[in-house]
Amino acid sequence: MKARRTFLFAIVAFFGARVEPYKQKLPDNITLQAYDNETCIFSDKGRWLNPLFSLEKFLETYKGNKEFLYIHDTAAGKAAAVLMVRFGVKKAHINLISELALAYYQKSGVEISWDKKVDKLACMTEALLEPMEDSVEMYRILRIRANLVSGVPVEVSSASFSYGDHKILNNVSFSIPKGGHLLVKGANGNGKTTLLKALLGKLELSGGNILIDGKAPSQLQAGTIGYIKQQQAHQEQFPVSAFEVVSMAVDRTLSLERQKWEIDTSLRRTGVFELRNRNYYSLSGGEQQKVALARCLCQKARLLLLDEPTSFLDVESRRTLLEILKSLSVGEMPTIIIVTHDKEIGIDLDWPILILGDDHE
Repeated sequence: MKARRTFLFAIVAFFGARVEPYKQKLPDNITLQAYDNETCIFSDKGRWLNPLFSLEKFLETYKGNKEFLYIHDTAAGKAAAVLMVRFGVKKAHINLISELALAYYQKSGVEISWDKKVDKLACMTEALLEPMEDSVEMYRILRIRANLVSGVPVEVSSASFSYGDHKILNNVSFSIPKGGHLLVKGANGNGKTTLLKALLGKLELSGGNILIDGKAPSQLQAGTIGYIKQQQAHQEQFPVSAFEVVSMAVDRTLSLERQKWEIDTSLRRTGVFELRNRNYYSLSGGEQQKVALARCLCQKARLLLLDEPTSFLDVESRRTLLEILKSLSVGEMPTIIIVTHDKEIGIDLDWPILILGDDHE
């Protein structure tokens, strides 16, 4: 009996002392590892937040179960905590953790352990995020600081255009940083369409200039701008599927397998993957807008120009489209310019507004 009790105690001691794989010492030169439960699925040697952003990219195509995502990281401030929570991490072990990170993990329900704790990490990002609470805005700031912004800067200086003696644009100036966004509003005849044509390089200004990524529109690499035109109430019908519309923008130098992945991912990103085999012209206005956005994503457009994107949309389609635009503005982060008559869109998106002419609604 005594021998059996000793054996049982030994089993308990063995399992009690067992260290979960994600808590075990990191291999030499590895700064972050990610586990699917007990299986290591990702390792990285990078510094700062780069391994976590690499992990985010990996998770986009990972087909395993993400319900048991565990992380071992060498150091974590609030920035790392924000990213891990966004990725759905359930457990994390950190070699060096800050009080700010610990508070954020605990508030978000992440099971956390650590080797050493400090008040704050000595970095600018930690100080920047300390007073912030909006997780979406923090994520956007982190992508900008990591230079993970697909957008291009836009500089419009004293742009003017006239038809004969009739002035359409009159000394319009604005600046948008890469990944920024702008709503352009104004009554009919105040130059909204003219401005879009000038940005597209289809119209030469009478005065002033436009620089997109430091170049004139006519000098931009093909595919830099994605244009989503206003939907029409009546359109010509062509036998083309939603998948084919998006596939027109894919990079043909990629392998066929990668091309299909890019197309499918873009369709999923905008919520129309299930419609991929439907005739594009049989779709509702909102569905067509989402397919057009998917085409621009597949194109890897760095500047999106949208002309009256909420026209002809019902309430639900309008809401869905705006949610996609909000998501793009913190995810892929192309530069986005929207021309619109929609009086509520400024409230819904809370983006900077440029009003052309005397329309001060």
